[in-house]
Amino acid sequence: MTSTSMKSDCGIFETVHDIPGLSIGIIGKMCNRIDYGRDREPVRSDERILLSGTTGLQGKNIIFLNQVHGDDILSVEAYPERDLVTAGDADGIVTNLPGLCLVIRTADCVPVFACDPVNRIIGAAHSGWKGTKLAISAKLVREMKKKFNSSPADIRIFILPSIGPESYTVNDDVARFFSGYVNIRKNTIYLSLWDHIEDSLTAEGISRENIFNHRICNHIRNGDFFSHRKGDIGRNLNFGYFTG
Repeated sequence: MTSTSMKSDCGIFETVHDIPGLSIGIIGKMCNRIDYGRDREPVRSDERILLSGTTGLQGKNIIFLNQVHGDDILSVEAYPERDLVTAGDADGIVTNLPGLCLVIRTADCVPVFACDPVNRIIGAAHSGWKGTKLAISAKLVREMKKKFNSSPADIRIFILPSIGPESYTVNDDVARFFSGYVNIRKNTIYLSLWDHIEDSLTAEGISRENIFNHRICNHIRNGDFFSHRKGDIGRNLNFGYFTG
């Protein structure tokens, strides 16, 4: 059903699958040379230029969120008339428009893409520990069902590189929300956001075999991907869209 590859020349993680017209990817450290020490607007402009050059899409059709670690989900049903710094304050987004590229920016948090190849719907979520606690990925699937009549049997999930359970250490104040998803080693608490996200999705009716988690930890693969916990200020640009 699916395979993965890495373009070593530009650092784009690719998902290769049998869904015609679907592109899912990540621009990581090897390709993203943007100076993140500047204000948000010029950084976002450079990110758009980089994504436009990678995807071949117009800049105005590349959609960012102002990610706030909540569970609000935006629905985009009209093409923007101009470049937007962000589409709004939210951590999830869904669209039925071909050629509209959804972007989730991460440095450790989990980027989750949900794709309905039958109705050609794509959604994306930014799932840090707060979003995971709120089950934002499951909420994204519910939004696709409610707004676009997507069937859970059709939806494919892609979990892209992010901090993994062998690297993500937390304190008791976070661990208390994730009973069953923590592992204690040498008095250190490790949390698996991946497993919690997957279980929340299966509870929403997604088949386990339709969840493609590449289980690549950006903290371990820090040469390829940005990690906040490694001291990086840059961002991995996770993107997805259906072609026309």
